[in-house]
Amino acid sequence: MMPIQELQERVRRYLLGQLSDGAGDEMERDLLANEEMFAELLIIEDELTDEYVNGGLTPDERVNFERHFLATPERQEDLRFAQALNRYVKANKNNKQMAGSHVPVFRYNQTFLFKAIAAVAIVGVLLGAWWIVRQRPPARQNLATLTLTISASDRSEGIRAKAVQLPRDADGLQLLLQLPDQSVVAVRYRVELEHEDGEKKSFEAAASERQSISVVIATAALKRGLNSLKVFALRSDGKEQRIPGSYFFTVQ
Repeated sequence: MMPIQELQERVRRYLLGQLSDGAGDEMERDLLANEEMFAELLIIEDELTDEYVNGGLTPDERVNFERHFLATPERQEDLRFAQALNRYVKANKNNKQMAGSHVPVFRYNQTFLFKAIAAVAIVGVLLGAWWIVRQRPPARQNLATLTLTISASDRSEGIRAKAVQLPRDADGLQLLLQLPDQSVVAVRYRVELEHEDGEKKSFEAAASERQSISVVIATAALKRGLNSLKVFALRSDGKEQRIPGSYFFTVQ
């Protein structure tokens, strides 16, 4: 087992997308096999979010945080909560400073006091619920995995699609999609799944490393037969851009 400081630094670099492809894959395998390491990852996720909200990250770390760390909806929700809590703390601090100045007492009537107490109570309940959820061990999913490379064409003719057979007890399929060189720099990614019958579904994808993304599709959302994936990159200016090409796979 490596020293705790070295482990923390490695996890931090992993979350910011600063590890090489091989080191990132090794980290993901370690996280699946080691519960203590996974618990450390949850702690560092919170620390990075707090540092981002309070301006504690370097400019390069902020870019990597927005590009890699915020690739999942769960982390985006955590960030919104941290920002709301930070605003509340600052507002409460300002109210205390005003209360200590020479502001006429009659301005602080019963309605104001009731609203302030209610706000404190609501924030307390939210904090308690959030803490319970964060401390609850995440449910382990049983996922089949498949790594795909992109095809320059959107047509399946002449393409030998990889095949996957889902175990009966599988919760879903985790797809690791290798991005082409010089792909679009994105804050996050969206993946569009299209079955050969024309049905389409959309999923959020997580940036695994600089040149790959991963997406988990529940078993219930998959159909037997030929499937294709198209990747859309959400740029920092808020615009969505399609990455040319498609990924093909067959569910048996």
